[in-house]
Amino acid sequence: MPSWSDEIFEALLTQGLWHEKVDDNVTGEKLTADLVRQIVTRYRAQPDDPKALQDMGLFALALGVAEWGVADTAGLPPDPAGKRWASDTGPDSGKHLMSYAIGGLGISHADVGDLAEFIRVVAEDPALVPNEHRPALLRLADKQLYKARNGSREVIYDEIRAAGVCASQKFDTDLNGEKFNHFERIGAGAAYCAEHRNENLSATDWRVFRTWMRAAIRARAKQESLASLWLKKYWDVTLAKVPRGEGFMEEALVNVRVRNSIPRHANLAVARPAATVSERVQRELDQYGEFNMRTLQRRCRLMLRPVVLYRHFAGEPPLEGISCPAGSV
Repeated sequence: MPSWSDEIFEALLTQGLWHEKVDDNVTGEKLTADLVRQIVTRYRAQPDDPKALQDMGLFALALGVAEWGVADTAGLPPDPAGKRWASDTGPDSGKHLMSYAIGGLGISHADVGDLAEFIRVVAEDPALVPNEHRPALLRLADKQLYKARNGSREVIYDEIRAAGVCASQKFDTDLNGEKFNHFERIGAGAAYCAEHRNENLSATDWRVFRTWMRAAIRARAKQESLASLWLKKYWDVTLAKVPRGEGFMEEALVNVRVRNSIPRHANLAVARPAATVSERVQRELDQYGEFNMRTLQRRCRLMLRPVVLYRHFAGEPPLEGISCPAGSV
């Protein structure tokens, strides 16, 4: 069973515009300020409570990783991203509960091992996938189907997608005859198609994938599965790696964003010296910059949003002395 608070997860689904009939064409997701306040104040009252910690993980996922915004902004501190707490999601940016057509699957844009595991979970659910369709879906979880990278093979979302969006053959409906109404062909230029081309995959595979992944993320239980996969792989590891003490949660909220991109650098960050809360946050940003400065420039101020909100609702003063690299917007 999920270890978060049921009412918090239900609110996340509602505010993330999830519905069992919607498609991957939703943008502009926002959490209410009241929901953020509930999450932070519960954790502050019971910092060792497992549910309170997992609720904080859902907050980190939605605001720091998926780049959602905040509604009801009256009384909030200035947005470090300079966007008045608006959502930064769009057709080809941010992450959505209904994502399956661009970037990855679900709010975490599950890929590689998480995606393979989720495909198997879905295929084994007879309420979602009829027996006659199971082999075609399970085939996509076989990592031997994918190109070798650095001496190994993994299930790669973009290879499945490229097999469809880069092909001349198009399927506008799923295997049940329902029209696909998702975002179209963003990021599917010649360079993308050349990089992710895989002769073992076809436009039919892309149709199979979209059919059953859409069906899955329309099911609340499978949304729970995806969130649980992310919390276990990233949030729980961050909670174990980040040193306890003053600034623990502030640093954890940034470390998990680094970990979501590159776990090795998230582990390296906590080994850098830091004596204050601001220095703990700064060492995470600096380490992320060593991984990819351009990515840090694009995400730095968005990565600080959860920290600013956490401090605000915890009744703590704003942090000073944290800097983003030149060129950050």
